[in-house]
Amino acid sequence: MNGPPPPLVQELAALGYALTHALYTEAKELLVKEGLSPRKAHLLGLLAKGVDLPSQLAELLEVHPSQVSHLLAALEEEGLVKRSPDPQDRRKVKLFLTPKGREAAARTEALWLAVFGRRLARLSPEEQAAFLRILRKLTEVEDA
Repeated sequence: MNGPPPPLVQELAALGYALTHALYTEAKELLVKEGLSPRKAHLLGLLAKGVDLPSQLAELLEVHPSQVSHLLAALEEEGLVKRSPDPQDRRKVKLFLTPKGREAAARTEALWLAVFGRRLARLSPEEQAAFLRILRKLTEVEDA
């Protein structure tokens, strides 16, 4: 299989970037109104999903651990996150969302889903179903 023609790949890549940029820009504007940067919102979302070690956060956010430490300090100061020693390994720190942090994480997730939902509303139900099938296919892990 030779793959799609280069002009098609180029247009799809440009459109994929444009969509990502549009979603990010709209979400960023709304997050600022919530008092959060996109990175802080992403970190809260990861904590809400159960990521509880700073090293894991740094890896998933693709940042240096010191950047995560600064983000955590800010979120802790805002009353959104708590740190406590890992009961099984006192050298490690476990992270927890406070009730206020859980509320903020839920609001930011709802915000993101609303932004994406508005874009998806431009598609008919049939197009939405096709888009879902296509994205599932494109995100499948290929055998090495």
